[in-house]
Amino acid sequence: MSVTVVGSLNEDVLVRVRRLPGRGETVVGLDAALAPGGKGANQAAAAGRLGTGVAMVGRVGADPAGDRQLAALTAAGVDVAAVRRTPGTPTGSATIPVEEGTGENLIVVVPGANAELTPGDADVEPVRSARVVLLQLEVPLATVLAAARSATGTVVLTPAPPQPLPADLLDRVDVLVPNEHELLQLSGAAPGDSSPAGLAALARTLGVGTVVVTLGARGALLVHRAGGALLQAPPPVDAVDTTGAGDCFCGALAVALAAGAAPDAAVGAAVTAAALSTTGPGARGALPGAAEVAALRSRLPAAVPVG
Repeated sequence: MSVTVVGSLNEDVLVRVRRLPGRGETVVGLDAALAPGGKGANQAAAAGRLGTGVAMVGRVGADPAGDRQLAALTAAGVDVAAVRRTPGTPTGSATIPVEEGTGENLIVVVPGANAELTPGDADVEPVRSARVVLLQLEVPLATVLAAARSATGTVVLTPAPPQPLPADLLDRVDVLVPNEHELLQLSGAAPGDSSPAGLAALARTLGVGTVVVTLGARGALLVHRAGGALLQAPPPVDAVDTTGAGDCFCGALAVALAAGAAPDAAVGAAVTAAALSTTGPGARGALPGAAEVAALRSRLPAAVPVG
């Protein structure tokens, strides 16, 4: 099994507040904590917990924050040899005030070294040889396209944060994994029919062979451009925090596809892993291992065909 993630590494600064500030307002935080983050690194950590042969391609600064991000990924079983240091540029960061009681938050991201990830950085052996290459959009689009061009295995793209995607990139994507809001933006549709059938119809307009729409508590919708669609509900869990569940889903999906699972089975594994990830705090506080996912799969509801 081999999965290579090309993407962002951030250090999250989580600040707990009694209420979120208004425009121009100062509020006093209750406490603050540092946590590893970035969509790319979160997905890599999830994949590393579930399987072997996971590598990360990205950039961090030559600073203590970079040290912490590399250590966190290494602890999750991820090979970080292709993560480059960028002297003179800090590691990417995200400042996130979180409102006590509601969990509502604001996020300010400073890309830092992530913005320095070049197309040449992505044209490396871990990308060329991976069974699955997992991409997102928190690094320059030219670099994402270069990674997709270099890949010889299955290319999985999370179109987040959403932006217009060139046809040359979409032509190289085998599996696209948007959430419902990203699907609407990519398809140019106005908010409206959010039924599985309506979303499946929108997904088919994107021209990608397989689209997996993540739907939060509703699970995920697997849509084949030339075939049917399946709605996979998640297994029951006691959710505590949904932060990072989508990233866990993508990491788990990549691991299952790299292991040779059929798309429907891979989505079932990903929905199960994502559900488990919500049972603890933060983006990586409850990332499951393979044994936990296997144990909960017996409680996974049967997938429902969508007309």
